Amino acid sequence: MLFSKPLLMSRQIVQLPKYQQLWNPARLSHSLPASHIKVNKWNRAVTEAEKLVGYPTSYMSLRSLMNDDLTNMAVHFRKLIGSDHPVLKTAKRLLYHGKNNMQVRGMLILLMCRAAGSLSTEDIDPNTGVLNDQRKLSEIVEMIHSAQSIHQSVVNVPVNIAKESDPELRSVLYQLEYGNKISILSGDYLLANACTGLAAFRIPKIVELISQAIIEFTQAEFLGKQDNQGRVLPTLETIDQASWEERWKLSSGSLLGAGCESAMLLAQQSEDLQKAAKKLGQHTALAIQAYDEARMFSNDVTIGSVAQFSLASAPVIFHLQEDSALLDYLQQFSSDLLQVDYKRVFDAVLSGNGIEKTKELCNVHTHESLEYLRKFPDNDGRQAFENLLLALL
Repeated sequence: MLFSKPLLMSRQIVQLPKYQQLWNPARLSHSLPASHIKVNKWNRAVTEAEKLVGYPTSYMSLRSLMNDDLTNMAVHFRKLIGSDHPVLKTAKRLLYHGKNNMQVRGMLILLMCRAAGSLSTEDIDPNTGVLNDQRKLSEIVEMIHSAQSIHQSVVNVPVNIAKESDPELRSVLYQLEYGNKISILSGDYLLANACTGLAAFRIPKIVELISQAIIEFTQAEFLGKQDNQGRVLPTLETIDQASWEERWKLSSGSLLGAGCESAMLLAQQSEDLQKAAKKLGQHTALAIQAYDEARMFSNDVTIGSVAQFSLASAPVIFHLQEDSALLDYLQQFSSDLLQVDYKRVFDAVLSGNGIEKTKELCNVHTHESLEYLRKFPDNDGRQAFENLLLALL
C-alpha cells in the first residue's frame, strides 16, 4: 500500500539504489549541432529581454522574501545529498538554468506589460515601464510555478518502512520519506506566500484567475493512465495532439495565461486586451513546451542526460501513432514504468517522424502567439517578446 500525495503533487520515479558529451570551446560555431546554435539564439533573446525589464532583480526579490527561511530549507536539503531524491534536481533546475534558460514566465509577463503600457502612471517604474504591482505579480507567478515543480518531486514510498527487512533499503526509504516532507513543506511555503501576495492586491478578479490556474494544474495531474509512481502511460486514446494540448494547457498554459490577463487588469487595460493577453500566455506556454520536448530528443543529446523522460512528451506520442509495436511494449510495464528500456524508446523516436511533428506543433502555437502579440502596441517590449517567439521557430 502506498501513501497518498497531497493536492498539487505528481510523483516521480526514483531508481533505487542510485547504482556527455563534453563541449569543447575551441570548436568553431559552424561545427556545433544545429540545436545548440538554436538554443543560443533563444538565450540571446532572453538576455536582451532581461535587460529591458530588469527581470533578474525581480527574481532576487523572491530570494529576499524567503531570507532566513531559505537558509533553514538549505540545511534540510543538505541532509538529502546522496539520497537521489528528485527534489534535489528540481531545486537545482529552479536556481540554476545553465545554458538553456526556459524559466521565463515572469519575464514574459513583464515584457507584455511594457508592450501594453498602463493607464495608471502613479506606481510605474520609469526605467522599465512596468507597474510595481505587475512586477510583484510576475514574482507570484514564478513562486506558484516553483511550488508546483517542488510538489511534483514527491515520490511514493511504502507506508510502513520499518517492516522492510533489508536495512540498506530501509535507510534509503527513510531518506526518501524525509525528502517528501521537505518537498511538501517547501512547496506549501511558496504557495502560502503567493496567496498572501495575491490578497495584497485587493482585487478579487485576480485572486479568482490565479486560483483557477492552480485548480487546472491539479486537474492535469490526474489525466490519463498512470503507473504506481504517477508517471503517465501512453494509451491508444491519448496519443494524439488534442490530449497533449489539453494536458499542457491545464498544467502550464493556464498559469501563464492567467498571469498575463491579471497583469492587464492591473494596468486597467480593456477587456479585449485582457483576453488577448490570456491567449498569448497560453499559446506561448504550449510553444515553449513543444520546443523543449523536441530539443530533448535532438541527435546531439545522449540518452544518459534524458532518462527517464516523460513517455507523454509530444515526440513520443507522435511516434507511437505509427509504431503500435512500441505502444504494446510500453503497456507491459503499466504498473512500473521504471522497467521500460528508455534507450529503446529514445532511439525509436529519433528514427521516426515524432520530432518533426513536435516542431510543427511548436510552430503552430508560436504563430498563434504572434497573432495575439500583434494586438499590442508596436514598441520595444513587443519586439523583445516577438524575438523570443521567433527563436522557437
